[in-house]
Amino acid sequence: MPWNDLVKNALLGVENSSFKEAALDKLTQLGVSTSAEASLILADGVALLTQMRKAGFLLHDFEGEIPSIAPSNTRTDPSLKIGNILSLILSGPQRTVLAEFLFLLKKHGKTLPTAEVPSLMALPEINKIWPQIEPLLGEAGQWLLSQHPEWSLRLQDPSNFDWKTGSRSERLAQLKFWRKQSPSFAIELLTSTWESESPADKAAFINCLELGLSISDEPFLEQSLDDRRKEVRQAAPPLLAKISGSQLSLRMTNRATDCFSFKNNSLKINNLEEPDLAAQRDGILQLHPGWLGGVKAGHLGQLVSLVPPTHWESVFEKTPTEVLDLFSKTDWGETLVRACLESTVFHQNSIWAAAIFEFRQENQQMSVWELAVPDRLASLLPDEEVNRLALNFLNQTTGLPTEFTPVFSLLKNSEAEWSDELRLLIVNRFRMEIVKDYRQIWQLQHLNGYLQMLGLRCDPALYDQLQTGWSNDSVQWRMWEKPVEEMLARVLFRNEMLKEFRS
Repeated sequence: MPWNDLVKNALLGVENSSFKEAALDKLTQLGVSTSAEASLILADGVALLTQMRKAGFLLHDFEGEIPSIAPSNTRTDPSLKIGNILSLILSGPQRTVLAEFLFLLKKHGKTLPTAEVPSLMALPEINKIWPQIEPLLGEAGQWLLSQHPEWSLRLQDPSNFDWKTGSRSERLAQLKFWRKQSPSFAIELLTSTWESESPADKAAFINCLELGLSISDEPFLEQSLDDRRKEVRQAAPPLLAKISGSQLSLRMTNRATDCFSFKNNSLKINNLEEPDLAAQRDGILQLHPGWLGGVKAGHLGQLVSLVPPTHWESVFEKTPTEVLDLFSKTDWGETLVRACLESTVFHQNSIWAAAIFEFRQENQQMSVWELAVPDRLASLLPDEEVNRLALNFLNQTTGLPTEFTPVFSLLKNSEAEWSDELRLLIVNRFRMEIVKDYRQIWQLQHLNGYLQMLGLRCDPALYDQLQTGWSNDSVQWRMWEKPVEEMLARVLFRNEMLKEFRS
């Protein structure tokens, strides 16, 4: 039907456009007089097609090329039951198990059940989980995506895009591709068109350089510090600070070290001034909106947050925990401890992450823990360290600590599998909590968090043990019966899923 053509003519105006021959032929077949004035043709055509659209169209004969038959994934095809498991995950209350399901697929060398690929592609978080999904598609899954206009874009080979004429998204995809394959060639691409790029594109391209970042990128990034536009100048310093041995990282380290005088185990902070022009060129803002306490606090915080935390171990000859204790006792304690948090995340240091959790346990009164930064530390820790810290924290108290405590933050923000010792301790304490005298629901809300984590983090083979031992005659059991059943259902679901993969 020529509906779209008529809409275009109406928007542009018949005096500024002409009807396509195909549209006129179709209107003639439908009984519209095409020898009349253009405005009358448009009016009659729209009136007729509007009524036809209400009544419905007859299906057209397919005139395109029929796609080839989907290839088979041969030996990597998952079982029918695994496909049913994924269907239940995507459509039911077990969505939180998706990450574990994808991990098991990869571990056992299986491809995604092709029938469920469309449901996966429709997930709101598809962009986030695409790196995990793409390697699991298999030939059949890739064929299916190639049939969809939007999905097929994800399968295009970025190396085939024309760098000079491609869209921004195509060029970003190509840049990421080459940063993985040949980082130096990616820099060559950038330099070939750098002078003609817009400031927004320049900043976006620089951010891509974190992939495959090395000392060889330093000359290109250094010259970006002098770009005319602010957004470009501010994109380069964080990357240069991550490059060990770069001139900017050395300059930052020297500036930060000069802020302190350490003698006789006493730390003194030297008089801080506003950042000079050289420091501003390196990305230090005069007034940083993310740092409280004024210009001097922001200056100190920015410097320390970019320096590797291990630097202070050698400067003060102290362990990470001792350095944190030393910083916290100064007049700038909150600023310095927070800067250490930022630096630990920035430089991805698991040893310092563990030290910060231990320091937090002993210094919970500090306001710095109200920030979201500590939550980003848990993902840096290996499973055994998460279990060690959690058991250590729990053994220092009774009951189950609230959501504002280090142990809750640690367990909530880590995907580590719980050891049997940790699982048993939490289950036993939970059972003791729900048989105590009646309390308001807000006093027990954090317990639901432990229950949800238990369902995802414990060994699912322990389902039979988890089923027993509940005091269903206690006063508060009616409040917890459904959440406990949901936890058991999740563990059972995970257990059946694991058995199917193993079989």
